[in-house]
Amino acid sequence: MVVSSGVGPCRVGSFLATASQELSDAIEASANHMTLHSGDVLFNEGEPGEVFYLVQRGEIEISVHAVDGRKLSLAVMRDGETFGEIALFGGNRTATARALDETALLAIPRSDVLAMLRKRPELALQFIDLLCARLRELSSKLEERAFESVPVRLASRLLYLDGKLGHRGRVAVSQAQLADFVGATREGVAKALAIWRARNWVALSRGTIHILDRAALERLRRELSE
Repeated sequence: MVVSSGVGPCRVGSFLATASQELSDAIEASANHMTLHSGDVLFNEGEPGEVFYLVQRGEIEISVHAVDGRKLSLAVMRDGETFGEIALFGGNRTATARALDETALLAIPRSDVLAMLRKRPELALQFIDLLCARLRELSSKLEERAFESVPVRLASRLLYLDGKLGHRGRVAVSQAQLADFVGATREGVAKALAIWRARNWVALSRGTIHILDRAALERLRRELSE
């Protein structure tokens, strides 16, 4: 992990898009530029949180762990997306953040953000909107895991990952990693994928899943909202 002082242009993300140039400049001045290597853990669930982050380049996996050690991957954060916002209001990290590849981040300290909000209190509403959106996403994922079948969850997560990591329907993810995102066993995921392969919905190769019939997966995913 490499950390340097804030230098160069800063992309502050959509939730601060309406901020003044003065505030944007202040964020740029206070941010530290960080580089993570693939597999580096930025922070662990339960650790104190005093910083939130903006992804400039690369991918960050956000995950939580059950008491028995099982992992549930919640999201992949990419260019221009922020995470770790709960640290703005104190408390411990609610998830673990790990780099999936070479990743460049901006790290913005909580103390600097709070100082900005004291000068511009109306911006606090933008942070509240962001946190509410995060809570809605988490609630949806937990509801999906609790009530939907493995094939439905698998279709939803595979299409999500295609949007994040895919390239023309080629998703570079192992079946074990996919099981972490689905919240299922590797065997359960492998069984569903084998059925889909027989139906010519997907093709499988080592470390990659090729989506051949997107419409079929979309039909399964729509069951989540019905």
